[in-house]
Amino acid sequence: MIHISQVLTLVEKQLKCLQPKEAVHFKTYKRDRGFLLYCLGNTQFQIIETGYHNHTFTGDVTSTQKHVKKVLKREFPRSNKVWVEYYQAVDDPSNVNSSHTPQMPLF
Repeated sequence: MIHISQVLTLVEKQLKCLQPKEAVHFKTYKRDRGFLLYCLGNTQFQIIETGYHNHTFTGDVTSTQKHVKKVLKREFPRSNKVWVEYYQAVDDPSNVNSSHTPQMPLF
């Protein structure tokens, strides 16, 4: 769990480090809203929103960073803490669940 102010810096770091078929799931404290950052290729990323809006966005690094800022305002309006989960070997980003192999915590 991290503070909301650290999410943008973590997203920037993950955009540089994520390999294809890896994902990072950001959820609210209650775990009912959030977004999934999924790496499609070396420079292509997909954001899947779940919560207030259920949208999917695909773009490069700069457009993904801009979209994450909008998603944070929309999905985390009053949140202070964010759950972060890392997943490896994700074939279908719309169906990430506990059966996928989560990466060991980095914190």
